Amino acid sequence: MSILEYDFIDDEFEIKAKINSLDKDAKIYLMQIHDLYIEDLFFMSAIDKSIKLINSFLFALEERNITVLATLTRIQMDCVLRTYASTLVQDSKDFCESVLYDNVPINKIKDRNNKNLTDKYLCELLGKYLNQPIYESYKKICAYVHFSSSSFYNIIKPSEECDFSMYISRKNRAEDEMIYKKHSIELANQFYYFGILLIKVILGSWLEQKDK
Repeated sequence: MSILEYDFIDDEFEIKAKINSLDKDAKIYLMQIHDLYIEDLFFMSAIDKSIKLINSFLFALEERNITVLATLTRIQMDCVLRTYASTLVQDSKDFCESVLYDNVPINKIKDRNNKNLTDKYLCELLGKYLNQPIYESYKKICAYVHFSSSSFYNIIKPSEECDFSMYISRKNRAEDEMIYKKHSIELANQFYYFGILLIKVILGSWLEQKDK
């Protein structure tokens, strides 16, 4: 597989446009599929799941809804990890059949080195290959998604008088707008990076392999 550099995009308009074009990027590669293999069906299923996230992600980005953005980014990452797993096994055909036909959980399948394909293991291998802190990103995103103490601290607003207020609402506090914008743009970059990684690198590498 080729290496994909992570180039952070500060401009919100630009990152929105790139995310909005992920389905068009996918179409270019999907149109190259002719002879249908089980691996093609596996990748097509993952990409369909990925691009179905786009509209909801862009809406949540407008709303600065960090919980939804993190959840959708986590699903995007999941699509990448699951498809990447198919490159680590002895026989990709058997792997795809096990997942698609027999509904075997991927973390119960072993790679060429007899290691279970857990999320942590996949993150570490993908991170090593890309020279990117994939597992650190994974943990950070999961911290947004899973209920934890951070969910409590999100509703608490301390004051200078050793007092605090609690804020529970569909909307974020107006005074925290810049913080939520910063986190939103970070998650948007992650969402786009994993989306393009799935399409151009993992699916692209499979198509090259088929041609050979």
